[in-house]
Amino acid sequence: MKSERQQAILDLLDQRHSATVNEMSDALGVSDMTVRRDLSELADKGLLMRVHGGAQLPRSARGTSLSRVISHEEKQHSHVGQKRAAAMAAARTVAAGDTIFLGGGSTLELMCSYLPKEDIRVVTNSLPVLNLLADNPHVDLFFVGGMMRHDTRVFTMPYNGRELYGLSAPKAYVSATGIFGNEVFGSRPDATMVLSDVLARARERYLVVDAEKVGRRDFCQFSTLEKMTAAFVNADAEPQTIEALRAYTSVITA
Repeated sequence: MKSERQQAILDLLDQRHSATVNEMSDALGVSDMTVRRDLSELADKGLLMRVHGGAQLPRSARGTSLSRVISHEEKQHSHVGQKRAAAMAAARTVAAGDTIFLGGGSTLELMCSYLPKEDIRVVTNSLPVLNLLADNPHVDLFFVGGMMRHDTRVFTMPYNGRELYGLSAPKAYVSATGIFGNEVFGSRPDATMVLSDVLARARERYLVVDAEKVGRRDFCQFSTLEKMTAAFVNADAEPQTIEALRAYTSVITA
């Protein structure tokens, strides 16, 4: 049956991440033409990506992008060069006198080293960002408390919380655990509720991510790319990754 055959294709891609049409045809005992029709249907549903000669499975196309939330320590050592490039590009858009929100995540933590040596105001719910900026004489620092998530060291507010306690930042810089099409994802509802509120209050909304996040889904969609003023990503990202972002928002590379 077609449904079983297509499920077998997804299972094969789960095992190998990518496969050629010939490999899938041999594994399933069907013609190349049948495989190509199945690939087209699955691609239209967003369940796989067509590549030259075959297909590959987006890391998260069939559910959450990760089987568990990556710890803060793991994130600090993952794709550091890509994250630093995106962070440097984003920091260049912060000017003297700005009031900004810096969310949690290792990419936004790297922004702290490149902020202007001029007086700014920073609102954050990230304990690492708080620690990194605590001794910076150019920063008026406002910390949004609540319950701390030990895996990411960000603070989230109760579901009936007071929405950032009335604080407002005209420029908001947030990261994401996944970007798929126009959708921007986080991993936990309590954390993404804070980000949704921040973005709703901001006049300029910036997404700061490394290219590895593009093509992934996660559990909670909290925004869309078309609502972002711009997305910052490392310049050495693959052209198709940059174009996937550029379809919905401005892209700034470094």
